[in-house]
Amino acid sequence: MDITLYEFLKFLHITSAAIWVGGSLMLQALYLRIRRTTPDRVMDFFGDVGTVGTKLFIPNNLILVALGFWLASEGNWDLGETWIYIALAIFIASFLTGAGFLGPESARIEKLAAERGPADPEVQSRVARVLTISRIELAFLILVILDMVIKPGL
Repeated sequence: MDITLYEFLKFLHITSAAIWVGGSLMLQALYLRIRRTTPDRVMDFFGDVGTVGTKLFIPNNLILVALGFWLASEGNWDLGETWIYIALAIFIASFLTGAGFLGPESARIEKLAAERGPADPEVQSRVARVLTISRIELAFLILVILDMVIKPGL
């Protein structure tokens, strides 16, 4: 079986997308279960989500985008295609949401939890808000998969 560079890059790109979307979906499913437990457990989970975000999702997502550009080059795709713009716009929005809100807000929540305790209603409310925004972001990531499959504008 011969595999072309394009096919190999596509495999890596899809694998990276599966890690991002599948990982995000799993974290949301776990949160929906864990939120019914104790505030301490919720904060432990919240810390784990932060670790997964910085250690797995950020490097994976940068690889995903790099592979996307490489794929476009290898496949002679025009970067001006509508479906590529849609994917990049959602990626940029996701990146800015993470860097501009989710990351900084998570740090503020951890500081607030250290001061007031994990059971503080504001702490728990802010954790829930961050994970709700993450759920909305996940819905947009799923739209990117649809975008890649149907390739609007082609």
